[in-house]
Formats: sequence, structure tokens, C-alpha cells
Amino acid sequence: MPHSQDTDVLRTLRYFKSAGLRVSFLVPTATGLEKSIMDATLEIREFLLSHKLHDFSKQQQGQDHKVSLNTALLSKGKVEYTKTSLYRPNTKSGDPRIWVLGLKALCNPYDLLALIASSNGLVIINCNQSNLYEILDSKNVIFKEIITPCLISVREPAKDLLEKMEEISSLGFIQTKRKGDTGVGYTLETLLGISANNSRAPDYRGIEIKSKRYRSGKGRRSTIFSQVPNWDLSRLKSSRDLLSERGRFSKKKNRVQLFHELSTLKSNSFDMRLLVDTTKDQLQQIYTAKEPHILDVLWDFPLLKRRLSEKHCETFWVTAKTKGKNGAETEKFWYNTVKHTGGIDLSAFPILLELGVITLDYTIKETLTGGAKDQGYLFKMNSTDLDLLFNHVTEYNFVT
Repeated sequence: MPHSQDTDVLRTLRYFKSAGLRVSFLVPTATGLEKSIMDATLEIREFLLSHKLHDFSKQQQGQDHKVSLNTALLSKGKVEYTKTSLYRPNTKSGDPRIWVLGLKALCNPYDLLALIASSNGLVIINCNQSNLYEILDSKNVIFKEIITPCLISVREPAKDLLEKMEEISSLGFIQTKRKGDTGVGYTLETLLGISANNSRAPDYRGIEIKSKRYRSGKGRRSTIFSQVPNWDLSRLKSSRDLLSERGRFSKKKNRVQLFHELSTLKSNSFDMRLLVDTTKDQLQQIYTAKEPHILDVLWDFPLLKRRLSEKHCETFWVTAKTKGKNGAETEKFWYNTVKHTGGIDLSAFPILLELGVITLDYTIKETLTGGAKDQGYLFKMNSTDLDLLFNHVTEYNFVT
């Protein structure tokens, strides 16, 4: 995804998420605006497909097979009702294209366009030329008439659970029903009438419940999933190969090891960096100390997204304020904050990688026999940024 020259993409994404909206971004270049043509990037294609608006993979080439979507274009204080064309030209192998009719008059080169799926097409907001604070205000006429139909509806089980959480919160501080660190979760489940079990199934009518004690300060990086590279397509064919070429000897541990964080934003001290290649639908790890850069290993995005989806579901993240010593029999909890998340926003995943929000940790060490052992290829992000990864995020603060 190209970056807007004037708008903070991450901050804008967070703003839409807080309003309960799933978006994808498009940035027209000067050439694109002049020729009235833009590439439908991988993120755009997946966004349209996931909302069942269009499937480029099934579209034939040529103008006869062009598809148009009804579009509400918001820019410069105006709402223009227009059409968005989706097509594959006869030239250049039919690379997917997208164009919004009338865009030239309401957009400058490198403006950040946010695409939102609606019941009958698209809503497109020019973030550089719009006051998002006003547009995303639920009291605003534009929000009520145009944005509200795009909001993700809350399932009935979630509404039921939310009512129960509000009742529990109204009780104030409740003494733990189990001594130890797990008391915060066990007490809440007991209040909800959930029996303790070892099942991996969601806790409440298909909804996972995760509870924790309130802690001040910035959240730490959390592992969201782990996935080894595609060794068959990679230049390096194993963790042993990766350790041999990129690892360094640790005097403290008396071994060769490779414990390091990698990001798309810049090379780390080991001269390694991540690269999102949307043309090949891959995440690549490159070595940047030499020119041209050396491609070490890669991951296929379809597999990464499948792994990510497998690890997450609809969840209530409950935070409790506490009284008393952590884990003591006399500890008390006030369950006063709930964050409701539903589904993984797969179109946001590559964007968050490109913005450096999601990073990758190598955890490879040399064994006593000279082999290599890894503790996972860990994809991580700060816990404070987890909201950006979900389709639906709503926070509730039950303060009496």
C-alpha cells in the first residue's frame, strides 16, 4: 500500500476502527489521476472479495466485462453519488484496475482514500480533504444516512453477554472465588454461570471471554500467531540454514543464535528487514547489507492469513480493577471495562505489516549437536494496537 504524503495512515486507521468501521486504503498517484486509472492492490481486491462486492479472479479481461459499484464519495465537504469501475484491461496481463468516476475534481495526488463497504456498493472518504471528526460523529447527518448502514451489527449472544457484564459491573468490587492468578477469570466465569472445563470451545454461546487485572502503562508486545517460512520457495531451506548465514555467536550463551525482531520500516542491527510484495502475494525477509538485496526466506500471505484466522474469534476482553494483594484470598475485582472484538480484519493484516505495527521475531539457537532449534517464528504487535486487527471493536466502560 502506498503511503499518503500528508496523512498519518495508522492514526486514521485507528480512528475508523474506533467508529466500528472496517476500511481499506487507496492512494492515487499523479499519473493515476491524470490517466483516470488506479491499480486495484491486493488489499483492495481482498477487501472487495471479503464483502462479496467483487471477485477479480473470476473477471474476464476487456471493457465488456467491466463492473460498476454504486459509490458515495465524500470529499471537500461534499457528497458525490457516483460509480466505481472495476475491470481488467486487455493489456498487461489484465492487471486489476479501479477507478472512481468524478474523483479528479475531489482529490489531489497522494490523498488517502478510505473505502468502506455498504449494502449496495461503496462509501469512499477522502481523508485528506475531509473532517473525519465531524463525518464519524454519530450525530452527524452524513453519518446517520451514509455511514450507519455500514456499521457491523452486534450478534444477539453478544448483546446478551453485554447486559450480563453490565449487571456484574454494577455490583462493584467482588471478592475472588479462587486464590491465585487465575482468580480474576474464574470469578467472572462463576458469576456468568460458566462451569470450569478444559474445553477449547468458546466460553459463552460462541464468544471467548478473556479477563485480566488492570495495569497502568503501555502494553507489551503480544504474540498473535507463529508460522515458519515456506522453505520450498525460499532460498534458505531450514532454520539451520538461516542460523548459519545470519546468526552470530553469543559469548554469554556460548552458542550461535538468532534472537531478533524484524520490521518492514528499517533494517535491524543484523541487516535484515521484512518486505511486503503485493505482486507476488508474499511477505519476504531480505538481507540489506549487500546490493542487490538478498532474499533469504518468504511466507505466502494466504497461509499467514489462514493461520491468523484460526487463532482468533469473537471475544470479550474484560478488565477488572482490583483491591488487595494480587492472588490473595481477600483480593477483590470490579469488572468495569469490556472490549468486544469480532473477527480478524484480513485486509488490515498486510497494512499493519507495512506500517511496522506487526513485526516478526526470530528465535533460533544452536543445539549441543550443532543443529538448530527455533521457538517459533513469532508475529507480534503491541497489546495497545490489537484493536487494529479486528473487524469489529467496541469498548464499554461501566462507570457508576
